[in-house]
Amino acid sequence: MTDTYLENGYLHVRQAIPVIDLEPLRNCIHRQVGLYAQDLLDQRKIKDPFHHLPFGQRLAALHRENEIRLRSWNQPALGPELHALIQHPGIVDALEPLLGPNISFNGDYHLRPKMPDSELTAFPLHQDSQYYGKQSRHAHIITVWIPLVDVDETNGCLFVIPGSNGWELIDSKRDKNMNMRSFEDPEARGTPIPIPMNKGDILLFSNMTFHGSKVNRTDEVRWSIDIRYCRTKGTYDAPQEVLDGEEFMRAKLERTKRPPFIVRGQGATATFEEWMAAFEALLS
Repeated sequence: MTDTYLENGYLHVRQAIPVIDLEPLRNCIHRQVGLYAQDLLDQRKIKDPFHHLPFGQRLAALHRENEIRLRSWNQPALGPELHALIQHPGIVDALEPLLGPNISFNGDYHLRPKMPDSELTAFPLHQDSQYYGKQSRHAHIITVWIPLVDVDETNGCLFVIPGSNGWELIDSKRDKNMNMRSFEDPEARGTPIPIPMNKGDILLFSNMTFHGSKVNRTDEVRWSIDIRYCRTKGTYDAPQEVLDGEEFMRAKLERTKRPPFIVRGQGATATFEEWMAAFEALLS
């Protein structure tokens, strides 16, 4: 497993999370979509709140005639359900061979509603360090990408370029949709491959691995969440450029009000209440 990740820059772990363990977060999101629908109704922006529609369909129906301008929708997911998922043993067990025994959630997560036929949520192939900043290129940050519905090429599964984790950071800039566009075509170096996944699967990839997704060509929202992890500060030795890159990331996330917490190993983890208190402390 470790060799596969080091060679390819990603690891697809099938059924790492029992599907039933995703239901609390899915239910939380569905409730939040209901509150959002009520707000739209109160503002007379819609006539039908689509109470009868299930997870995956309701947000799409609310915006069938007017596109929702969201690349991520983080606030609705912020609750005890997300806190529990971040620490899920299936995720942390997959991370331990890659990060070692002392693992932290680095504070960064994104709930992604990939809307039907939306170019805004079609992410061009990119390296996450293009978004983080050049100083992060020597850090080791692992994204755990979790589909909340089954995904394939039709509704916008991820594509990755195997081995691209070994490339240098490619210069880039944001386009009109705030997506990073590389100055060099990554497909000139490597071929992206699709990663179809079922609920319960997880995909791990590094901050240097090229990945992206295409337009969702179905009539339902492709919901996913990605959660970022790193080694716990002060528990490991590494070359100075790596330590500097990881300290850069910690400082960046603190500035943007995203508190981390330990999920395994040395140090105490944070309860949900303590995590919320850390948010309040950063905002004060």
